Amino acid sequence: MDIELQKKRQKAEEYAEQPELFNLVSVKLRMNSTHGIRLISYEKGKWECSCEFFQKRGACSHTIAAQEILGRKAKLEFD
Repeated sequence: MDIELQKKRQKAEEYAEQPELFNLVSVKLRMNSTHGIRLISYEKGKWECSCEFFQKRGACSHTIAAQEILGRKAKLEFD
């Protein structure tokens, strides 16, 4: 067993218990939607999506789903 890697895993567990240490800076996603490819991004506290609905409304199912998926995977909260 790699002792140094084990130490890093223990440190990572400590960090994971302190989400306040982390700030989400940016995310870029490509989604294969039933209506085509969607480009989704998060930058400087704002979500964007290439779909028409987002362009008109400022939110869409793609950005909402991305927040849910990333929130579960990364255990981060999004504004």
